[in-house]
Amino acid sequence: MPPKPPQQPSAQQGNKRKDPPKHNASAKPHAAKRPRFDQASKTRDARTLASQTSSKAFKHGELDVDKFVKSREYEIRALEHGLARSKKALTKRAFQQVPKELRRRTASHNVKRIPKKLRERGKREMVEDNTPTVTARRRKASRHMRLRQETAKKLRAMGAKRKASKEKAKDGKVTVKPMPTTDTDVQMEDSGVIKTRAPRVKKANLAQPPEPKAKFRKRQMHKSWLPTHMFHTKRARMTPPKESLWRFAVPMTPTAKSYRPTHRAASERGALCWDVSYMSTISLSGREASIAGMLKQLGVGETESSMWGLKGDKWRAGKRAMEFFLHEREVPHSPIAPVTVIWCAADTTEVEEKRKRQVFLRVHPSAFSQLWEEALRVAKIAKPSVTVEDLRFEIGSIDVTGPASTEALLSALWPTSYEVTTERPGQGSGRTFTQLHGLTNPALLPSGALLAFNIQDPRLHHPPRPVKQPDTPDSQMKLLELIAEWPGDASSTAAEIFDRKARLAASASLPSQKAINRRGTLASPGQYPDPMARDPRIPVMLYVLPPKHNAKNQQLTYHLILPWKCVQPVWYSLMYTPLSTGQQPKFGGLNEQRQIALERGEHWFPADYPGTKAGWNWEVEESKKRKDYWEKRPKSKRASWEAVDLGNDKKGEVGLGWACDWTRLLEGPKPTQHPPTDNPTSHPATTSPPSMPPTLSQLPPSLAHSLFSPSNPTTPPPSSLLLPITLHLLTRGVPTPCARIYRLPTTNPTLRASWLALHPRNQPSTKSRRKTAAPPSNNSDVPPHVRRQRLAASLLEPPSAGDKEWPACPGEEDLVGFVTSGNYDLGAGRGVGVGCLVLGRVDLDGGEEGRLCVVRGAGVGVGRLGRWEV
Repeated sequence: MPPKPPQQPSAQQGNKRKDPPKHNASAKPHAAKRPRFDQASKTRDARTLASQTSSKAFKHGELDVDKFVKSREYEIRALEHGLARSKKALTKRAFQQVPKELRRRTASHNVKRIPKKLRERGKREMVEDNTPTVTARRRKASRHMRLRQETAKKLRAMGAKRKASKEKAKDGKVTVKPMPTTDTDVQMEDSGVIKTRAPRVKKANLAQPPEPKAKFRKRQMHKSWLPTHMFHTKRARMTPPKESLWRFAVPMTPTAKSYRPTHRAASERGALCWDVSYMSTISLSGREASIAGMLKQLGVGETESSMWGLKGDKWRAGKRAMEFFLHEREVPHSPIAPVTVIWCAADTTEVEEKRKRQVFLRVHPSAFSQLWEEALRVAKIAKPSVTVEDLRFEIGSIDVTGPASTEALLSALWPTSYEVTTERPGQGSGRTFTQLHGLTNPALLPSGALLAFNIQDPRLHHPPRPVKQPDTPDSQMKLLELIAEWPGDASSTAAEIFDRKARLAASASLPSQKAINRRGTLASPGQYPDPMARDPRIPVMLYVLPPKHNAKNQQLTYHLILPWKCVQPVWYSLMYTPLSTGQQPKFGGLNEQRQIALERGEHWFPADYPGTKAGWNWEVEESKKRKDYWEKRPKSKRASWEAVDLGNDKKGEVGLGWACDWTRLLEGPKPTQHPPTDNPTSHPATTSPPSMPPTLSQLPPSLAHSLFSPSNPTTPPPSSLLLPITLHLLTRGVPTPCARIYRLPTTNPTLRASWLALHPRNQPSTKSRRKTAAPPSNNSDVPPHVRRQRLAASLLEPPSAGDKEWPACPGEEDLVGFVTSGNYDLGAGRGVGVGCLVLGRVDLDGGEEGRLCVVRGAGVGVGRLGRWEV
């Protein structure tokens, strides 16, 4: 019998490839399907011109003029259409015309996602390309959504009924308005707000956040929103809902890529803004002598005693803003935080001995509780007494930095007509502000310059217009003369931002957006609405803190403080200000703040102050996050702490690899303590948050600089203090957070010499290296003596990191500190970082060689040579 043909495997027998569907008469043919869009074919078709042969115009050797003309007419029209098609073939669509950071994938099929001026073009392109459009959401409401809709409908009905009953009851009453007696009363009377009794301020009580709207109340049960929360939540990554930061919903970083744009806006061109209304404000009111004694006990002017002398006259007169590092009154004088101290101008009509003054203390929210308790404790023993008030939710603030920061503020802030037109001495700070055209760096202003004035409602001048920049030598000379004279020092009136009534009046008299829109429609085309007497006067204060000790012509930051409810309109004016660079100011988050501080060589509170209570708590939380991230990674892709090769037959990370282990550095390894293993729970220090060592403390930056000055104090500070330093690497590499900082080896002279040999000054120049470059191995034409010379030069070249010749890291006895923040500096073109060193392990008299160090990243066995500076 002939063999049977092999059977075809069926689908049930494991056929991995499905059979093609069978075509039937009712199915659509393949040619009827929509062709696939291809940009290359579209460009090819646009560049191909249709033509007709001329053979049809000739019949029996005779020319048919009619057919010849029609052929040429067809080709001419094809040429015209081809030119039009080729012109549009390589153009971008409407959604591709927006800036790169504003592009979204959804904009390619939804014209509502692109700017208004491009929407008509986008609609036309979608029709031409047959792009599916999005008209409306047609999803069927779920059961939960239907319940919410029904509940909302009932609540609206109940609210309407309650409102109607109130209106009916109000018709039978007669309201008598009191006669206005002051300018503030007139302002509130004109705005339609009934003047009521001034609220009695509850002294020494913590302020409560403003009551949010009903629909947002559940979202703010355990945290508060910033005034610009709705702006940021659509454009930035916020803190997780259940992990608020300092009881605020804080923006961390914009959703768009912003590392390089942040560097450019802050240092080269443009402006960068932050809503820092989470900064806490404490008010001190009382006799000037009592406040001065209280500030001295908290550490104000302790390292700079001249601030209480002739040098600090302008600061005490309320014409300058200064920053001091405060500490607790009782021993051991635990450090608190850097605090900005601003005095209110004194009333010259009162007697100096009985004159009452007011001071603002602005502190980071992470250290607010510590400063608040200490201020209350010191105020109780002050005689005469000092009143302490919490103004956290009454005063907001905005920070602006960058070369175009002055330009952005001039466009967004419009001083009142009285501020601009006044010519009396001691008045017109707003007039001084309007004359700062052309200023590209606030560092040119007097140290700690301060301007306090009233501004108009920014919504009356929205959208803002670009400010004309002066470009003549005369205008620059006038600006320099203004800075040299500085009329702001002649001001003798108190800033209205210190007055609670002025702050409440500005917040209560803000008109609704509908009223602003109505006034805008009544204005002439292209003109802003005319000012009215009832328009609110918003008190603001603009100041610039003095530069740091290591600042060299670096950009400084404007600090704008104003009433809490007035932050949002000013913020929107800043964000939509057209700059002379053709861009708009960018906004930043917490990550951008740290980046700018790192590039400027400044320490950012609280991350870079581990010797304070707030800094220690920050480090504990960050170490938890790093530890959780390390645990989530697979065992083959995470750092093995036991296998870290430190050289000289030493293995294992020093201390906790995911943290700056200050306890290990100060107290040394415990007898039962071992290096961290792959199982974090086996380490005894990871079972509970580590407590702050009692001897750990932070050295103030001003005192740190005095240690290296010729007039070194005779009594050295305790050796357990942390010295804040700035770090940059002399070779390749980037310092990372938690990196270990070693001094040069003190017990191994050979290893010390190996590290000193890596210094750039001990290396041959680049030109000599090029001349003595090693030839190819197959080059036999090189003379023997040249080969020997190049071989000797190659042996003298420095080793690369990771080679056997690379020096080993110093031992744990030479560990002096940790890197708290580190990254690549785009301006310097190298890796930089900031950190702290234990003062007792630093050689203050070592000179240049004493400031050299070895930096090793956590979990890495290779160190890099660097140099630290105070």
